[in-house]
Amino acid sequence: MFVIRQSALIYSLITILGLSAGGKLVANAHQPKSTSQATIDRVKVSQNRVKVFFPNYSRNNTDLGHVEPVWRTTQRRDIARFAIEQLIAGPTRNEIKNGFMKPIQFRGSSNCGGDFNLSLSGGVARLKFCRTIPSAGIGDDARVKSSVDATLQQFSTVNSVIVLTKEGDCYGDMSGENFCLQRR
Repeated sequence: MFVIRQSALIYSLITILGLSAGGKLVANAHQPKSTSQATIDRVKVSQNRVKVFFPNYSRNNTDLGHVEPVWRTTQRRDIARFAIEQLIAGPTRNEIKNGFMKPIQFRGSSNCGGDFNLSLSGGVARLKFCRTIPSAGIGDDARVKSSVDATLQQFSTVNSVIVLTKEGDCYGDMSGENFCLQRR
């Protein structure tokens, strides 16, 4: 009886995910009547949920680097890139009402054709902004850096994050020494 239930479960999962026995996607996979559309939708959503971390000052937090997650969903496979795009887009109106704020504001034109370049090598995520991010000082820098770090470090393949300016310098490093590049 266990073998029959296990086979039925495997068949249901294959059907829900739209896979053939060979592991290839099937356009019109047969769905058993016991599988509801809500179940299928939950499988899709849970596979594509990602956190985006924004500063939130609704709790009178004095930590300039304090960030909290909000959830976003996507059908894209480049989830880290999507998460940074959502960070740049900022919080929704409802999230703003709940104290979340947009940490990244751009000024000027891009020097790479987009807002940023993102790469991953050896566990280090490297995010280079391609437009200028105006800063009013260390508070703004802390919000940007904390938001980016937390958003990218949620991924198991990311151990550390380097954030660079449009010019290729370490973001928020006013010393000119580019310490973020020397630690790696």
